[in-house]
Amino acid sequence: MDANDLSILAALTRDVDGVRNLLSEIDRRELDRLLAMFAHAPDEQGAEAVGAAVVLHLMNSLPSGERQRLRLRAPTAEPDRDVLRELAAVFGYRQPATGQPVDEPPPPAAGGTPWERIRTRLLSEASFSEEQVELLLGQDPWHRHLIRLSDATGEVRLPTFQFGPDGAPLPVVLSINEELRADVDPWGVADWWLGRNHWLDTPPARALGRVPDDELIAVARTVGEGY
Repeated sequence: MDANDLSILAALTRDVDGVRNLLSEIDRRELDRLLAMFAHAPDEQGAEAVGAAVVLHLMNSLPSGERQRLRLRAPTAEPDRDVLRELAAVFGYRQPATGQPVDEPPPPAAGGTPWERIRTRLLSEASFSEEQVELLLGQDPWHRHLIRLSDATGEVRLPTFQFGPDGAPLPVVLSINEELRADVDPWGVADWWLGRNHWLDTPPARALGRVPDDELIAVARTVGEGY
């Protein structure tokens, strides 16, 4: 996590409510879900993984002008890692600060084939590594019905929307992933979750907790039916 990321977390720490008010209702829910994960971080490495997911979500969901203003809200002094510990502690992190920084997902890249652009877009979404899912969330990263995407280095990333605030995979996500065969086509299923949906008028991942589970399952079952 670099100084720019820490500056964003510093601004968030100073005015969580103000930042939340800049987001849509769906994006506020996602921010709250990610912040709640701090309570389940076993060490600083886990807290950093959550912090990185929070930064990535804010950079993806805030308008460009607000992203710049958020950076300007940070303290004038260059922030240090205490900023991360402070924010994490506010949301329940109480473990000793140990461990090493974790790698970030690769940044989006312009150009390339349509497939490369889709792959880059999906990998730019907030995600956890296998180790983070196992050690931070205490879950099985090899669960058959979890979406697993490999980045350019071969590291497997698991999109964070699949997990609830308690760290456990969301049952509706597992059901839909099974229905759509995420074990066979993880990229296609990830694109369904993270792309705008005709029926929902929003990416299904952002409808979690807002749209009834049975409705999400019904929408997923329209895949391949010509709609």
